[in-house]
Amino acid sequence: MKVRTIRTIEQVDELVTAVTRSAERALAGIARSAAEQHGLQALWSMKFSPVGCDPLDADSPLNLIEQVNQTFTYLASAKAVRLLLCLHPELAPFVVNLGTSPGSDIQSACGSLAAEVFAAVNTSNNRKLAKDRVKVSQTNAERKYVFFMCPGYGPGRQEKLEREGGVEVWSVGGEL
Repeated sequence: MKVRTIRTIEQVDELVTAVTRSAERALAGIARSAAEQHGLQALWSMKFSPVGCDPLDADSPLNLIEQVNQTFTYLASAKAVRLLLCLHPELAPFVVNLGTSPGSDIQSACGSLAAEVFAAVNTSNNRKLAKDRVKVSQTNAERKYVFFMCPGYGPGRQEKLEREGGVEVWSVGGEL
């Protein structure tokens, strides 16, 4: 499981640095793949071969498509935790589940805050926003959030996307 306990902005920066390092390594893998293969063969390698690497461990091979998906979810999580450290510093540390861990994607160690996080091309992809709003609404946390990274949305609270009472929806921005 990829679980991080984050207390400080510096720890958020360390997470972003690890993801950035892996992105640089993956870019080198893409260049090699493109130089050695053509068209569908190169795309096949990117989807099914370890052309990329784990976003948190540049030395751990992973297929590129999975790396891309994980990378932007992890970056959205880092931005969400950075925001939570500003909004609720008294609730730190925050436990961040990076991966397929049960429970909330982010929660305060004391359990009074729960958040779900996603990165997508749009907020309706796979009904992710709707599903995450429902999921976090069913927690026992006092403060409930859904954070997302999606093109076309500037950072900030998105009240027009809120449906379930008590669940705040925030964009962490639509670009790096």
